[in-house]
Amino acid sequence: MSVTTIRELDGLPDGSVIELLDKRGSIRFKRSGHWHAADKSRTQNVYTYVNTRRWGARVVERGTEK
Repeated sequence: MSVTTIRELDGLPDGSVIELLDKRGSIRFKRSGHWHAADKSRTQNVYTYVNTRRWGARVVERGTEK
């Protein structure tokens, strides 16, 4: 499944993992309603939203809602 809008990203449940379709192929995961990168301590919401709108993202794993 691919997503291209912020609404689709926000609709993904916690535990979801996406791959941004930019040249880097960045992986992000959703925890407590925010997007995170494994190698960064701060949330990556703005980076994730901007790059998803620009290039799209592929859902690697859909989390489960709690």
